[in-house]
Amino acid sequence: MTAANSMRQISRFILVVSLALVCAAPAAGAQQGEERVASLVQVEPEEPMSLVFPPWLRTWGLQRVGPVHLRIHAGNRTRFDDPQGIAVTGLDVWDDPLDEEDNDEVTVYGVNAGRGEIIYNTSMRTLGVYGSRGRGVGQFLNPRGIDADPLGNLVVADSGNDRVAVLFNNGSVLSLRRYFSAIAPGDSLAEPYDVALTPDDGCWVSDSDGGRLVLFDLEGGIRSVIETDSILSAPGALALTHPDQRWSYYRDYSLLVADRARPLIVKLNAEGHEVARFTGEGTEFSSLRIAYMTTDFYGNLWVTDSANHVVHKFDRDLNYLVTFGSKGRRARQFDSPRGIDIWRRLGQTFISEESGAQYYWIGSDALEVTASQAGTRLNISYHLTEHSYLTLRIRYIGGGIEELYRRRIRRPGRREEEITLGQDRSLSWVEIIVEPTYSSYTYVEKVFHLRFPGEG
Repeated sequence: MTAANSMRQISRFILVVSLALVCAAPAAGAQQGEERVASLVQVEPEEPMSLVFPPWLRTWGLQRVGPVHLRIHAGNRTRFDDPQGIAVTGLDVWDDPLDEEDNDEVTVYGVNAGRGEIIYNTSMRTLGVYGSRGRGVGQFLNPRGIDADPLGNLVVADSGNDRVAVLFNNGSVLSLRRYFSAIAPGDSLAEPYDVALTPDDGCWVSDSDGGRLVLFDLEGGIRSVIETDSILSAPGALALTHPDQRWSYYRDYSLLVADRARPLIVKLNAEGHEVARFTGEGTEFSSLRIAYMTTDFYGNLWVTDSANHVVHKFDRDLNYLVTFGSKGRRARQFDSPRGIDIWRRLGQTFISEESGAQYYWIGSDALEVTASQAGTRLNISYHLTEHSYLTLRIRYIGGGIEELYRRRIRRPGRREEEITLGQDRSLSWVEIIVEPTYSSYTYVEKVFHLRFPGEG
């Protein structure tokens, strides 16, 4: 074979191989193995939305109250002095069962520890003040935690007097029913820090210096005692979920308690056994100072951190979800937040701070939102801060907008979805809309717009 013939054969071989490779290659944009990654180009609104401001007509501009507002509504009867726990409930005597719109009027009780008082609203525009500083009947000494129920019952951890006060609200006036403190002969509460009412007329108390949790009935009888020395240094803030709570999604029993000495939260079941814990890891802060806690309709746990001036949120298994707020006096900022409570029915959230209080609604937010496409597969991922409604929209290159689903509920935490597209075409963009399920539903939404490269 001549050198010329060899070269011609080699050239033909190269040409045949090249044509085969070209013919085997799929059309651009339809390769099943090629992943196209979208970029997040717009978030509207940009503000964090784990908590949102109620509409102006629901607050008359009083989303945040301070000394001036207290002076206007209470005159010279009191002033803010070391606010502590806060409690919110919808009183049955205020509720008109025949009026479906009559469901948002709540009563809020705030512990004003420095003056030994309970400040509460006697209507939507007037305030009442109960108590004074001291050791006598109708007095409080360094009171801390507080809880209330729709029947009108109110319990207060009278920490400096080593007792719990049981009061009653008839719809406008607070009155004292009794105190209790005795656990056994010669044994009683020692600096109780927080309280949590149960739907069956019980009251859990964190006996801080006693190193235990005690379940009383509202007459002062003992139902249960849980020793916490092996778990906690000093039990402090309490929160509860109960299957008989009026507004409870999961209907389970859990008692959540924080340590006063270190950043530790434990979740106990009905028998007092530990089922989950949080040890301070996962947040951006080197240390936490847990002041008070509460649970919402879905059993999520909300925690005030007075050292870092923020509110932390956890799911019902104590997995960290998000931190909301920062130090300051501007919107979405806190000044040493203390008490926190939520009216579970509608998500109305009240937080006391060093010289006042704030009012929010539970919203919903998403973090770390991503999207990618490989052929007919669309993958999206996101981290939700709350049970939320999600709507997913797409647009193909060249036109054609499609709504893949609308307002599907999703649980909080990290979520990933793989969706099969109806067409083997390249996507132009993906839009994910997050909406809350509480009162803020239809008032607010957050839209994430992700755009794919190469749409021409």
